[in-house]
Amino acid sequence: MQTFTTPMMKQYLEIKKNYQDCLLFYRMGDFYEFFLEDATIGAQVLNITLTSRPKGKDGRIPMAGVPFHAVDVYVAKLVKAGYKVAICEQMSPPNTRGIIKREVIRIVTPGTMLDEKALEKKENNYIISLFYENDQLALAIADISTGYFAVKQVTFQQLAVSLQNELAALAPSECILSPQLYNDGSFLQLLKRQNGMNIFCFQDWEQFASEAKSILKQHFGLKTLAGFGIDDQLLLQQTAAALIGYLQQTQKTKVIHIKRIEQLMNTEYVQLDRSTIFNLELFSTLREHNDKGSFLSVIDQTETSMGGRLLKFWLRTPLYNKEKITARHDAVEELLKNQTLREEAAVLLRQIADIERIISRLSVKIGNARDLVNLKLSLQVILQIKKILAKQTVRHPEFISGSSFETKKMPKQVRHDDYSLLQQIEKNISNEIEEVVAYIEANIAPEPPIDLRIGGMIRSQVNTELDALHKTIRQSKTWMEEYEAKEREKIGIGSLKVRFNSVFGYYIEVSKSNLALIPDNYQRKQTLVNGERFMTVELKKQEEIVLRAEEKMKELEYELFWQILDHVLSFTQTIQTAANAIAQLDCLLGFAALAQKRNYVRAQFSEDKLELKAARHSVVETLLTDTRFVPNDLILESGEQSVLLITGPNMAGKSVFIRQVALIVLLNQIGSFVPAEGAKLPLVDRIFVRSGASDVITEGLSTFMVEMVETAYILYHATQKSLIVMDEIGRGTSTYDGISIAWAVAEYLATHFPSCPKTLFATHYHELQQLEEKYPGVIVNYHMATDNQHNQPTFLYTLMQGAASHSFGIAVAKLAGVPEEVVQKADKKLQLLEQQLEPQVIKVIPTLKSQPLNMAEHLISKELQAIDISQVTPLEALNKLAELKEQLRMFDKPDEFAERD
Repeated sequence: MQTFTTPMMKQYLEIKKNYQDCLLFYRMGDFYEFFLEDATIGAQVLNITLTSRPKGKDGRIPMAGVPFHAVDVYVAKLVKAGYKVAICEQMSPPNTRGIIKREVIRIVTPGTMLDEKALEKKENNYIISLFYENDQLALAIADISTGYFAVKQVTFQQLAVSLQNELAALAPSECILSPQLYNDGSFLQLLKRQNGMNIFCFQDWEQFASEAKSILKQHFGLKTLAGFGIDDQLLLQQTAAALIGYLQQTQKTKVIHIKRIEQLMNTEYVQLDRSTIFNLELFSTLREHNDKGSFLSVIDQTETSMGGRLLKFWLRTPLYNKEKITARHDAVEELLKNQTLREEAAVLLRQIADIERIISRLSVKIGNARDLVNLKLSLQVILQIKKILAKQTVRHPEFISGSSFETKKMPKQVRHDDYSLLQQIEKNISNEIEEVVAYIEANIAPEPPIDLRIGGMIRSQVNTELDALHKTIRQSKTWMEEYEAKEREKIGIGSLKVRFNSVFGYYIEVSKSNLALIPDNYQRKQTLVNGERFMTVELKKQEEIVLRAEEKMKELEYELFWQILDHVLSFTQTIQTAANAIAQLDCLLGFAALAQKRNYVRAQFSEDKLELKAARHSVVETLLTDTRFVPNDLILESGEQSVLLITGPNMAGKSVFIRQVALIVLLNQIGSFVPAEGAKLPLVDRIFVRSGASDVITEGLSTFMVEMVETAYILYHATQKSLIVMDEIGRGTSTYDGISIAWAVAEYLATHFPSCPKTLFATHYHELQQLEEKYPGVIVNYHMATDNQHNQPTFLYTLMQGAASHSFGIAVAKLAGVPEEVVQKADKKLQLLEQQLEPQVIKVIPTLKSQPLNMAEHLISKELQAIDISQVTPLEALNKLAELKEQLRMFDKPDEFAERD
């Protein structure tokens, strides 16, 4: 690193060496400056001027700066560009002689942003730490802006797939790794697949991991971690302790608003893999990658930021607990019956600020007095909601929720079986909040300034010394008025003025025309265009009294603010619990509004049967303006009509239909009513949706390979309680390959499980319709109806039992605007191919029917065909034969093979 001789640059380099991975924002008066390499980067990213100024013997040094009052905007830009920013503040008083003391007060990273303007209101900003060992992947997940903290441990067969699924569900903005993992190039490459996630090395990882248990117990003030369920889980403790350590280091203080660890158990939630999240367009559309048009955007009727974030959390983690789902259904039903409660609560919810983020900012000492006022006002509204809930909700047996009350983050909440969910929400808004409201009201001025250093925050009668200082300052104004009147009369200048400003202090101002009347005791202070300003000994003495009083007042108010804040923060857990209760109420009110607005119904639980009457697609029906959405019925049962083999033309609605079933099941298990006239739904443990075509060129994965990887994941992880949606399996390869794979996959689903998982299998391979004959009652043919007049199909969007005969692909091409010449040639070619291929298809299908091709068998056949016998030695032939025989042996015993894998 370059050496410098000036005191300031020596100080800069001394600070910078401890923050090599950060851009250092170095406070100099009214600006934050970048120097050297940081200046080059900052100027480029922020589009500001890169300057070069002489610094004594050090010569010209590259610099780039921004005004201190706008620093948050510039920090947000840098962080969004993937940089870490260290804020280096002046700690000495402004009039300090010599070098001013400076130190880094905070490090801002993509996952530790707290500036409200830089964060999406209804989005969590997750930061994660992760580690893997053997076949276990451990994650710690935090949102420092809300106080959320969770851990999760995943047993994986393929690390890449497990990582992909977990990161797709969380969409973290930042990931920290131990130096060991950060230097593992292959692992780092896996993580870089996740768009929008910044990856940093945490150099002190081992320091925190080695003392994980004691660090966590100290942070949470506990004697044991058993209450969090991780007392004997070392891997989870280490990842959690590392993340806590990282947050403390970036904030330069304890993150006291993180009050508990939630353990995300796979058995508590429906598992959604990456493919399912993307194909159902839960959070963004596939084509535009836009929030608008996503499933979440359609069902989100929440009024608060906290409710919006919780709804997204619920959507990522649907419940796999009948009692908890029923509790939410009961609450929605009760809200639908109580219009007064809905209307009053909705009006009040709109008045509530983002309490979770206010508390977070205050906890890490970057909040202000106005945050306390907003907190007070919001808590007052929450108390009104509590009164409404207490008045409007009474205990009814039909609204008893069953077992424990599910919550996102807060401990010590009401969980009694004899309370409905709405009553639990009301009980979780503690009466202690009244004390917080009264305390802030008594101590903080109703309209305080944002700047903590200028005074005006603290009410009168809070501190006697402060009141005395305020009195002195008030009296100075009276003194000035009296002194002005006295001086006017004494020297005979009626226009004489006694004034004060922050630059020149107190002064007497006299116009030029009256300068001859100025007495000898007036000392010239400043010359103006139209007059002069003067000082007197008497005025100077009064100025010193007032300025000392103002300085002392500001210091005292600053000290009092932190004392007041500490007392408010002692109620952090109570406030966070109330905020979480409000978020839940907001989500439930949103479900009720959705049900009323869109005619959703409450699904009844069924043991094995999935039955829908006049079901609709939540998103598509909202997009249709000129036409009415065509609803469809459906019945799926375990062991009987378990696999619906759906054929029919493109554009006829196959994909919409099969996805709407998955979305309805998902809606039900997050506690919402569903878009149908009637619904009986089982509890599902997994939802799989395989659809579409995409490649991963950077990893050398073709469209078909991606399709097969996702298909393999489903076949290995599905259970008889899963819902499987497969759309056009095998389309990425040749016709016979595709038919063979699709046939084998459908047959595997029908035969491999003790009871066949409920499956919607859409395909254009009409040959697969013969599976209905082989597996009667289990695989059933359905098709999307089409009215075909004059060889011009009219899509009816109606699901009907039976096989389809045509895909109408060329007709769809014509509708899409493909040139007529191309359409005609395609039609002629199709007729020719059908005549030529018919005998071959007839020959292939009986073979498939009598002994269906499996993917492994098909690949072995391909390998045999590829062997050039004239070029193979006897030894190579024997080795190849042994290899193929081993593959066939494993195919003959698939269960044994699966167990070994």
